[in-house]
Amino acid sequence: MICSNITKCRNCDPHKPCFVPDEYLVYRVDEFAHFAGEQNMMQEIYQRGPIACGIAVTDAMENYTSGIFEDKTNDTDVVHEISIVGFGEENGTPYWMIRNSWGTHWGLQGFMKLVRGKNNLAIETDCAWATPTDTWTNTETHITTDEEKNDPNNDDTNGDYPVPMFVGDDDKSCRRIK
Repeated sequence: MICSNITKCRNCDPHKPCFVPDEYLVYRVDEFAHFAGEQNMMQEIYQRGPIACGIAVTDAMENYTSGIFEDKTNDTDVVHEISIVGFGEENGTPYWMIRNSWGTHWGLQGFMKLVRGKNNLAIETDCAWATPTDTWTNTETHITTDEEKNDPNNDDTNGDYPVPMFVGDDDKSCRRIK
């Protein structure tokens, strides 16, 4: 895989080509590891905080609004990444607290409770933790060169995924379109 400049940092506007910003803050990872399984996931969240995990996405998940979600389609085709920020139990049902990237109009203000311990939506099969390198104390930035902006390996497509679109004057008028 070629790590093009747009892969390092991109910005996108709905329905327009993505682009490499003129300047951006630099963040790096010091240590990381991949892992799987409910107990390992709980331990990593307890030790280091949120973890990243792959997840399958179903229509019912896209339409989630409240409660502890449990997919009934048995979909395990991982197509998306989310953050698991915690875990708990409600009325005897264990769950993961998930933060999604779809915005606050989705789910519980951008979060979701997903049944835990059943590998639902393949959530317990492909996770990672990481510790950051301190690049913020001295504000490390990168100034993008013309050569980086015009790199022929840059993929400026905005992707084939739901994009939030405002159709009114308030947040309640936001809907996702494909």
